[in-house]
Amino acid sequence: MQAQQQKALDARQAEARAREGLAALQEAAQKRLDAELRRVELRVFLYRLLLTLPLLVAAGWLFARKRGSTWWPFVWGFIFFALFAFFVELVPYLPSYGGYVRYLVGIVVTVLVGRQAVVALQRYRERQLLAEQQPDTVRREELSYDTALGRLAKGVCPGCERTVDLKAPDIDFCPHCGICLHEHCGRCQVRKSAFSKFCHACGAPGRLLPAAPGASAATTGPRGPAG
Repeated sequence: MQAQQQKALDARQAEARAREGLAALQEAAQKRLDAELRRVELRVFLYRLLLTLPLLVAAGWLFARKRGSTWWPFVWGFIFFALFAFFVELVPYLPSYGGYVRYLVGIVVTVLVGRQAVVALQRYRERQLLAEQQPDTVRREELSYDTALGRLAKGVCPGCERTVDLKAPDIDFCPHCGICLHEHCGRCQVRKSAFSKFCHACGAPGRLLPAAPGASAATTGPRGPAG
């Protein structure tokens, strides 16, 4: 009886030792498996980085140099494609660091876009100051016709884009930059917008010079039928 009990005890101890050994082997195997999976994930990430990094570099160059060119729809389309490739095709392959990568990229993009906006604003103000120093006729000729009409419709000066009362009958020049807003037609002397191509009263060209003093009514007024 004692011999049988001893054999059972030895068997249980052997089983416990076998389980401990199996657990140790499983733990070591799991560590090797995790390390191998990590290497595979890193390898896949590097492969995808080799594909997406040139896209990001090209998108950055296009944004800096070509975003305002004639082909701007294709430029912005490529930029959005590069961003999609980065956040969808690359970042998910960093499961442990993907969130931090997004935060880091968001910070970098915010800094770059903010800096670009500040630089663009400074350049715009410099251009405005230089434009305000030019003669009135030169400034009006440099303004696009559609741009001037759009700004006038918003109630702002076409030259400096500051608010001005365009309906006031005594305001012919912008009080902020001095550009001419209203002038008198050279044929019928009606007050009209200085940016109109033709007079709304008689249809004369907008750049028609005022008539000389003492000119006859036949010259300055509308002509009647020949008789």
